[in-house]
This record gives sequence, structure tokens and C-alpha cells, in this order.
Amino acid sequence: MAARLSGAAVVCAVCALGSFVGPRPPAALGESRPRYGGGAVGTLLGEPTTIDPVAVRSHADAAVVGLLFETLYEVGSDGVVYPQLAAALPEIEQDRARIALRPGLHFQDGSSLTAVDVVATLARVRASQAAGWLLVSVTDVTVDGDAVVLTLSSPRKDLARLLATPWTAITPRGLAPKKDGPVGAGPFRFTGRKKDRLELEFWEGHTAGRPYLDKLTLRWFDAADDEAQLYETGGAHWSLRGATRFAGGSPKHPTTELESPATLLVFVGFGQAHADVLADLDFRVALDRALARGGLATVGTGERAVPAADPVPVDLGGPALSAAAADPRLAEAETALARAAGRVRSLKKDRIGALVLEILVADSRPDDREVASRVVRALDKLGARATITAVSAGDLARRVSSGACDLYIGQASAELATPAMIYAQAFAFAGDRASADKLAGGAITGVHMRETFAARLPIIPLYHRAVRLHHRADLRGAWFDGSARLGVAELFVWPSR
Repeated sequence: MAARLSGAAVVCAVCALGSFVGPRPPAALGESRPRYGGGAVGTLLGEPTTIDPVAVRSHADAAVVGLLFETLYEVGSDGVVYPQLAAALPEIEQDRARIALRPGLHFQDGSSLTAVDVVATLARVRASQAAGWLLVSVTDVTVDGDAVVLTLSSPRKDLARLLATPWTAITPRGLAPKKDGPVGAGPFRFTGRKKDRLELEFWEGHTAGRPYLDKLTLRWFDAADDEAQLYETGGAHWSLRGATRFAGGSPKHPTTELESPATLLVFVGFGQAHADVLADLDFRVALDRALARGGLATVGTGERAVPAADPVPVDLGGPALSAAAADPRLAEAETALARAAGRVRSLKKDRIGALVLEILVADSRPDDREVASRVVRALDKLGARATITAVSAGDLARRVSSGACDLYIGQASAELATPAMIYAQAFAFAGDRASADKLAGGAITGVHMRETFAARLPIIPLYHRAVRLHHRADLRGAWFDGSARLGVAELFVWPSR
């Protein structure tokens, strides 16, 4: 996120252009500066499951953590890594990386943010089952005065980018944040949470300067049309599910549209409720081949959706899905299922009809129910039955983490744009830390990365989606980063003349 105080000239260009994706254009002469103040009501892509950085899984999780907490580095709208809490890029010599911190850093409660907090945070990340793969090349983290020293098992040219991911956001003493009163160093402070919204307010002490908005309300919905209706009738400043609900209707305010890269992966994940079935690779292959991915291009409310069988997005150099692969390959599915039936009794022809699998979806992500229905049809082709259960985002996260489910529809944003790290994230989401560590640490490279994924199939990729933003024309400064997250802290309300 570019600094809002020292980089005012950069932001001025936004006043004229409204919204954009990618690097910001040079400032135009004679433009007025954005004004501080006001508030906005916007929406998230579903209910956040957590405000704990190390537990981030969904797009909404990453969006909220990025507003409440801060990282050592951030990736700007131009794709370049910039120091944030750090004073400069890491100084790397052989197996040591030294990171100096900016002087005078504080958390939102006024306490000092020091190298001790950074070391404790990174130590917690390394020890985390969910996020430890990210720092697998870091063997030790220590304090060196006002700096942090990382000992590396191998050189990491991408170290700063790793330390820009939401999982590495710094917390006081490295502790998990309190649900009802998280304290971070991000641009916004937490002021409250209700059933369907978060309330935030600006923090004056943010290292990049205070955000332009004084207050921010972030909402989520469990009905597909409620978000668009709120926006259409003037109750929200932006919507991620369309500008209108009513046929022939139009929003109360002039509207601008913006779409992110299609880098948000929607996938099928596996639980342990029917462990013998779900852990069998050939069953997973059978389900993968039975899916009709081509139809997934129409899921959603008009945003770009790219069917995929690989976790690496086409927008980041991943393989495009062929027309043949987009259609069900039933012969391959039946062959794989027959192999699985040789090991798993409940998959035999005379027993599979009694198998009923539960598919979990988050009730605040309405599109996921349609996606799950397509998985149901694929299972039906295999002779198995399935039900769809919509639960809260928190319940979904708890059941997935404990394995108390059969299948679920999940999300994974491309926080790191290299194939190795995207594959590593897929394995980490599936609970396979050993494979995630090997990929993240560089032990598996080149074509072997895709071979390793195919040999384990930790998740089943379905499609990569973009995020389509509709926002009031007087709400300026909108941009998306490469992981399809909106740069909320740069938003400002342009006064009407």
C-alpha cells in the first residue's frame, strides 16, 4: 500500500481516473488532493472466518487482516515490494538476512512495536501448522538491536515478498489477537462486530499515513440478491455481487465498475468423515474426472470465471484448461473408481449407492452452493449421493480444521505468485505440511511440482475467479492487487460539486 501522506502526488491521479488495476499513473498537474473524512459501507466476499493472521484461509480473511494488521513489507499496485514496518529491503549476506525496523513504531493501543514483537510473531508463524510452510527456509529468528535477523537454510530472493503475506502480519508479542478487541498496526482499528458486519475506524498512527475514510463498515450476506439490493438502493458504497437486483433497475448513484485479475481459486477440499473413501487417491481422481468444469464459467454475477484443473491461475502463467478437459471424462472416472473399489469396500458397485457424502459451503458465499450442486452431479455420475449443508464461515473453518466433514467448497487467494508457493499453499490447506515444506523450500522444482500435485491431489481445483467491483462514482481510489484484494485504505469520498 503506497503511503498516503508522503505519496499524495501519486494518489492525486486517482481523483481524475476513479479506479484502475495495476500500476498507478503519474499525477496530473493542477488536481486537488483527496480529502480525509467521511465513511463508507462496503462488502466482503463472504463472512471472515478469523482475524488471526496465521489462520487466514479465505479472501475475506485476508482482506480484514490486511486492514487491522501490518506486515514488514507490502506489495504495491505496481507489483513491487515496498518496506512497510521495515525500514528497507532485507540485507542478505550468505545465510543471514537483517531487517531494520522503522523508528518509533506503535500498535493501535499506543504500545511500542519493536523487534521483539516481530521475532515473536515470526516464531509463531514458523511453529504454526497452517502457515509454517511459508518460512520453512528460516531456521532461526533473533533480535539485533532495532533489527531482526533471520537465519536461512538457503538463499531467498523472495524473502521480502514472503514477509508481505497476511500470515506474517505482526501482532503484540506475537500472540493471537483477541476476537472482541484485536490490536494491530494496520490502517484501521476494530470497533465492533455484529451478526453480519464489522465496524472499523481510521488509525492516525499508521506507518503509511492514516486512511482517508474515518469509518468503514464491512458487510456480508447469506442471500444472493441482498447485497445488490443494498447497493442499488443507496445503502452501500460498493458491491461485489452486482449493481442491481431488480429487473430494469439502476443504482441510486452513478456507478463505476472494476474487475480484479482472475486469481482467486475455488476448490473442493476433503475432510475425514468417510476417511477410507476421501483419502483414496483414485476416488479423488474419479471425482476430478467426473466434473463438468466448462459450466463453471457462468457461476457468479458476471465476473470472469476461468475453469481450471490446476491451482496456478492462467493469469499467473498456469495451464489453460483444454476444451476436452473441461467436459466430464467418464471413462477415466470409471476406471479410477474401479481401482478405488478394489481397496475401499463402500465404493464397490453393490455398495456405492448407499454412500452419502456431505458437502459443506459457507452460507455467506452464495455462489458456493451452485458450485457444490455441480459436485453433487459429478458424484451422482459415480453412483454416490451427496447433500449440501450451508453453515456459518466460523463453523465451516472449525469443521474443516478438525476433519469433521466429507467435502467442502474452499477458497485460496494467490498471495504468492510463483507456482511453487501456490502448490505449497494447496498442500498446506489440505494439512499436508511435509509436501508444502518441500515445495516452499525448493526441494521440488520444475515439472516435478505438477507431478507431485497430480500424485497426491490434495484439493480439486475448480476455477479461478475475478472479483468484480461496482462502486459509487464518488468513491475514488479503488484498485486490486494480484491476489484480487481491494485496496480499501486508499479509498476516499470525492465531494459533490
